[in-house]
Amino acid sequence: MPPEDGQPHKLRPAPPHGAELIARYEAIAQASRAMLVAAHADDWEEVRALEDRCRALIVELKAAARVTRLSVAEQRRRIEILRAILANDAGVRTRTEPWLRQLERMLQPARAMRRA
Repeated sequence: MPPEDGQPHKLRPAPPHGAELIARYEAIAQASRAMLVAAHADDWEEVRALEDRCRALIVELKAAARVTRLSVAEQRRRIEILRAILANDAGVRTRTEPWLRQLERMLQPARAMRRA
């Protein structure tokens, strides 16, 4: 029976399966590994592009995660992937922090002059 507005029913996409959700986590992990490689190569433009990619993937992941249940095995895999992502992130931060400290030292004289 057609809806009262005369328009055909729009089929809602089926929620992603656990394997699809895990694939999204793996895509984020892959992008974070690539960010780490780019950071070690001092390719900061690539790091920035990959950071944007990760951000977009995370938005997609959050939407899918709201409607997807993971099995116990998938939960374990998810945790493994999250640990890898965190390790990659820590590696990128290790590469950027010396640069940030150097920038901070460069800006300190300017801050002191403004206060005087």
